[in-house]
Amino acid sequence: MSSSGGVIERYELKYRLPPSLVAPVREAIARYCAPDEAGAGESYLISSLYLDTREFRLYRETMEQAPRRYKLRIRRYESGPYFLEIKRRLKDVIIKSRAAVPAAAWPALIHDPAVEASLVLKPRQRADVARFVNTVLTIDARPAAVVRYRREAWVSQVDDYARVTFDHRIEGHAPVGWTVPVADGPGWRPVDKPERFGLPMSGVVLELKATTAVPFWMIDLARRFGLKREGFSKFGSALEAVVGVQGASEGWRDMQAGRWARGGPT
Repeated sequence: MSSSGGVIERYELKYRLPPSLVAPVREAIARYCAPDEAGAGESYLISSLYLDTREFRLYRETMEQAPRRYKLRIRRYESGPYFLEIKRRLKDVIIKSRAAVPAAAWPALIHDPAVEASLVLKPRQRADVARFVNTVLTIDARPAAVVRYRREAWVSQVDDYARVTFDHRIEGHAPVGWTVPVADGPGWRPVDKPERFGLPMSGVVLELKATTAVPFWMIDLARRFGLKREGFSKFGSALEAVVGVQGASEGWRDMQAGRWARGGPT
């Protein structure tokens, strides 16, 4: 799992894998990476509540591949704090701000300034929390969809910052107020259906993440396995599955047909 706070600027390369490629890719990256310590070498559960405007502006900007776009989400794991995240994209560069807050403070801190003021935070964390809250209030964001999946994460041992993640069992849930559900129960719907991957079966989302230059071993990995960059928007897929919103852009139709060129909604 990532750090508890701060701003990270990085490149993210996404690929859609058939399950049969997971083990060979894992074996190939083991020369350069070690399992994320937070995951104890196993996959772990992530659940995120995504926020959007009444008109689903953020969703539509994602599906239309606007060169400047962002997502608002509240992320949690099976235990521990909640993380308020703004994930901005400027073409191929991702800039993510992330602030950890006590689970008990969510969602009151959005609606009650006194709760935000009472939090014991470092100056950078407080600034990130304020930025998140101000953005939510400025665009009148509200709960749009919940995304849950299991992640297997690997961390480079030869680079300053490089990560490889495998995301599977991707599910969506209609929002339940401002809560961030994580437990099993009725309402979860699979959003990694075969047709969304352009495969005869549900697939796995592989993400290669690095700051500055992408390591040569990542480039070699993509070439060795014939990987083609094809994004997969977990938020967009979940929203369509649980709310019924659907984009009308050419990018959306290309995605459904499995004909994405370089990049794609992420």
